[in-house]
Amino acid sequence: MVNKDRWAIIGGGNGGQALAAFFSIKGKKIRLYDVFDKTVELINKAGGVELEGDIEGFGEIEFATTDMQKAISSAKVIWVILPSIYHKSIAATMAPYLEDGQIIILSPVAALGTMEFENSLKENGCSANVVLSGTCTLLFACRMQMPGKVTVNGKKKWLTIAAYPASYNNEVQREIGEYVPEFEFVDNIIKVFLDNKNYAVHPGPTLLYAGMIENGVDFEYYINMGKTQVKLVESIDRESIKIAEAYGINDSLEITEFFKKTYGYEGDSFYELLTTADCYKGISGPKTLSVRYLQEDIPYALKGIQALGKAAGIDTPAIDAVITLAYTLKGDELDNGRSLENLGLAGIDRNELLERCRG
Repeated sequence: MVNKDRWAIIGGGNGGQALAAFFSIKGKKIRLYDVFDKTVELINKAGGVELEGDIEGFGEIEFATTDMQKAISSAKVIWVILPSIYHKSIAATMAPYLEDGQIIILSPVAALGTMEFENSLKENGCSANVVLSGTCTLLFACRMQMPGKVTVNGKKKWLTIAAYPASYNNEVQREIGEYVPEFEFVDNIIKVFLDNKNYAVHPGPTLLYAGMIENGVDFEYYINMGKTQVKLVESIDRESIKIAEAYGINDSLEITEFFKKTYGYEGDSFYELLTTADCYKGISGPKTLSVRYLQEDIPYALKGIQALGKAAGIDTPAIDAVITLAYTLKGDELDNGRSLENLGLAGIDRNELLERCRG
């Protein structure tokens, strides 16, 4: 039987440890799952996770473990704080041990992520009655100093969340709303997919940094971004807004206003905001093109956005160009990712997708 006061965090990286400590400080009983023995050992030795920076405090946890069954047993809410590239496999690991009444939150979720997660649960024999949901991004901008100690550089002031389907929004909100009032529940998970702006901010600019990366130049990813790179980001964002409108989402914010609302910063342009934001200072650029900005954000985010556009009959030339260039340069390292075809949704149209998402 699930315990409403017990939550599980799946993923012991920056975001997972920060969220584990934050919710523990808020009064929840927290268990943390990670695949690395050393991470688990150090967190258990410390007894929890210390937060410093914009949020300070020590969050005790019940235990950290590499045993999925032990981690999620009786947990009412299960937060999956992992890159999208691992969602399918973690669903397979989780499937045998899930219990009726549990809520799973993918944070963040990229395009078509809830569909992929649901498919993986079914394919791996899950019969439990669980609720899936996703957030557009992580609650914190943070960096792990070592297992058991995380620096929080910033806390989002607003982000979107939805259940899949959204008819379960109230159930999710009852469990988490008082702990994360920054989360706005929306009636369509497609809006949440499109609000995960990594697909715009990561792949295209990384490709345009290729020469610097391959020549070993040290740079800060956001602070050193050029106006041409930002122009590409804004072009992709405009295409995503057209896709949103095709799915009846008429309140999408263009990326400058989205950034202001999320972080509370002010500025006249996205270029100004991106290159002066305190939360992004000190974030180094990639040292190799074998980086998650391409290996995750192309197959598991941008391709999903492209698929949503195709299903709605929306042309996406900037998105198409970035995907084509990425597979031209790094196709041997990029898998097929998410598409309507490999999720068993080939031929589905806009109306059918909306029905699945709204419930």
